[in-house]
Amino acid sequence: MKKVVVIFLILIFIVELKAQILGVSNDKLVVVGAESIATKVFEFEPGFGYLWSTKAYDDNGSLNPLKQEGDSTLLLQALAFRFTYGFAKNFELGSFITSDLNTFSLGIKYTFLNKDKVVMGAFLGTNFSNKSDLVFRNTGLFGKTAAVVGGFAFMAKFSEKLSLDIDVQYQNVFDNKISYSDDIFSAAELGYRLPKNVQLIGGFSFKYNHFKIDRPDSYLLTFYPGITVNPGKTFVMILNVPFDLLGRNVDRFNGFTFALTISLN
Repeated sequence: MKKVVVIFLILIFIVELKAQILGVSNDKLVVVGAESIATKVFEFEPGFGYLWSTKAYDDNGSLNPLKQEGDSTLLLQALAFRFTYGFAKNFELGSFITSDLNTFSLGIKYTFLNKDKVVMGAFLGTNFSNKSDLVFRNTGLFGKTAAVVGGFAFMAKFSEKLSLDIDVQYQNVFDNKISYSDDIFSAAELGYRLPKNVQLIGGFSFKYNHFKIDRPDSYLLTFYPGITVNPGKTFVMILNVPFDLLGRNVDRFNGFTFALTISLN
């Protein structure tokens, strides 16, 4: 008999979303955007993600069924909301909350270099979880914990149509007693703009969780094809179809995510 386990998790499943730091803006699918939104501009972004898994990577990186006997599928779906505000030139402040109110995040981003073809930014954030006995797919967050995340974002504009975004992040997960893990995340995405404000995107993300408890380290490499469509000046539709390619001690997922970014002046 097919057994399906349904779990509501953080919007990190949606775009991995804005990667591991939450609440700040981006220009593509996963990578944190190096540019900050304009002063006094407010962004509201609802998003939904749906992922499924039937296999997991073991300690040797080999794929095995989630359950040796029978057909077992793990489903992950999430609904969450991002709120971001450009409170000063080159500065933005944002928050993120899941629909079940069990995860809340704050983030801040500063763009310290913005030239014609190169943009660089730095960001810092914190995530709070109130979900018991859950390990989030990408962050490694445990139950009632907090995490501090920091990193840098880079954007290279090769032409009006072609651009490359890269970010690197460090995260520490802890509660009031111990530190659970030190984690490294990195992602890169190439975007090509077509007529009618359509952007084709392809990229990769890599995460490494170094656990300080009795749990083996894990890593995951994921491919992200997707598209953004900007039919108007005030909103952008984002569709992402992630595929896990390589991993260790982690489930392998496929699926899709969708988000709608709405900008208000």
